[in-house]
Amino acid sequence: MYEELTDTELLLLSRDEPDAFAKLFERHAEPVLRYFVRRTLDPDVAAELVAETFAEAFASRRRFRDRGAAGVAWIFGIARHQLGRFFRDGVVDARARQRLGMPERELEPEDYERIEELIDFEPLRKALGEALMQLSEDQREAMRLRVMEGRSYREVALALACTEATARARVSRGLRQLSRVIGPEHAGAVTGAD
Repeated sequence: MYEELTDTELLLLSRDEPDAFAKLFERHAEPVLRYFVRRTLDPDVAAELVAETFAEAFASRRRFRDRGAAGVAWIFGIARHQLGRFFRDGVVDARARQRLGMPERELEPEDYERIEELIDFEPLRKALGEALMQLSEDQREAMRLRVMEGRSYREVALALACTEATARARVSRGLRQLSRVIGPEHAGAVTGAD
């Protein structure tokens, strides 16, 4: 029924026909998942970010304005905002899902496998290894604790005998440095370029 409609038309129609939004999700859930998984490298976080992005888009669909850009651009704008918030706060925001009464969902083993298929680990592994060697010891250790071990910023700060703000800054600087060092030849593995 909604097959012939554009994303923008679906977003506008979903204001009165919420089922139209399901078609948007069907069309764009995997590209949004790919976007997140290649940036976070964490299936759980990526899945949570997808859920929160689409929950926020659904909850905000009445505020969408057709300004000539495709509706999917609006959804990816929400995705970028969610990702930025995740990197800043260290947790996935769940406010939109809570407002909509969405239950928490655990990933099944087959979900992990499917998500990991979206990441080409081999070139990424090599590029990350080289990039990590260019970080300062403080940044490398903060990244190991936060990114690899998944510790909270509070735990990172305690382990490194610094403030939480300093721990966040070290991780943030480390991530920025990694993205610069990895460069365009490996950007597809990290950024989702196909």
